[in-house]
Amino acid sequence: MESGKIAASPCKFERAFEMEILRVCSYHRRDFDLAVTGTNSRDHDQVRSSLLRSINTTSSGLGRFQILPLEIVYEICFLLDIQSLLNLRHVNRRAHQIVRTTLGYKATITHALEALCVILRTKIASWFTLSDLFKVLCTKDCYFCGSFSGFIFLPSFTRCCFSCIREDSLPPLLISSVVKSRFKSSQVCLYSLVPTIRSLPGIYSMDEVVRKKRTQIIPAEFISTLSLREANERARVAQPKEKALLRYMVTTALPYLDIKSGGVQNGICCRGCQIALERALRSSGAQSNSCALRDKVYSYEEFMEHFRECREAQNLWMFSNHGVDVDNVSEFVRPGGWFKTRDVIMSFDRIADN
Repeated sequence: MESGKIAASPCKFERAFEMEILRVCSYHRRDFDLAVTGTNSRDHDQVRSSLLRSINTTSSGLGRFQILPLEIVYEICFLLDIQSLLNLRHVNRRAHQIVRTTLGYKATITHALEALCVILRTKIASWFTLSDLFKVLCTKDCYFCGSFSGFIFLPSFTRCCFSCIREDSLPPLLISSVVKSRFKSSQVCLYSLVPTIRSLPGIYSMDEVVRKKRTQIIPAEFISTLSLREANERARVAQPKEKALLRYMVTTALPYLDIKSGGVQNGICCRGCQIALERALRSSGAQSNSCALRDKVYSYEEFMEHFRECREAQNLWMFSNHGVDVDNVSEFVRPGGWFKTRDVIMSFDRIADN
């Protein structure tokens, strides 16, 4: 070995090789992210910078909390709900400093800011703690089916995958208007007793249904069996289309953070499976599982296992090594999925701004 030079380790070389395969042969389904609730991501960098900004202080105190050991203060912050924790952050410089150094705060703001903004705007933030969100951020697989998951089910802060959202495999949901009549208490009291999502205006589901008004959504598990039976019947008769959209309105995209490596994953699909589907549709017809394979979302490790079995993905890799530009092989892959109109993403941003 020449002096001053260090040979790259086999592990690093293999990792770089795998990342190049992932870049060439996989892509992220942006249409899945846009089918659920979201916010305008253009403003997030400025918000993230503000929430992570370090403030030095020597004079500010925490009032009566100042007499407590710092460990107890951090434990209190750890147990506060998200809304209360962020309110505490605005008290003074010392409170800002304490909140900023609370366990999980920096990682959550860095990697889950869009989900946090959705949580705050849907008024569910007072029901869960920052540690709850951090735990979901560091969870990889869907709670309901075990597949890799890039979403969070807001009523229970649970990991879920897009297949479970689309196939209606999530816990049942109800519009508040069909259940509040079952309670003698006021509507305000009802919302204080059960976690309630206030949906955001946006474009929902793969059919890109526009909803400009906000809707109060309640998880059915909090309603008694008798009330649930009657409320479900009323919801089925009164608003079947709206009810079908509820699961998209109460979920949002959330990446997976591997706390050991520090890596972040949003989930990827196979370009090769999309090409195979397109080729089959142009010829004799696609097999029954072709669409499911095209829509399958993988972690990086899972995709590498799939790559060893996918002939079309291997062909893409071979073509790229021969100088072929594979980025434009499929019109479906290039924008990150399927959209009805070219301006659907801009339309989403305009609605989310309102």
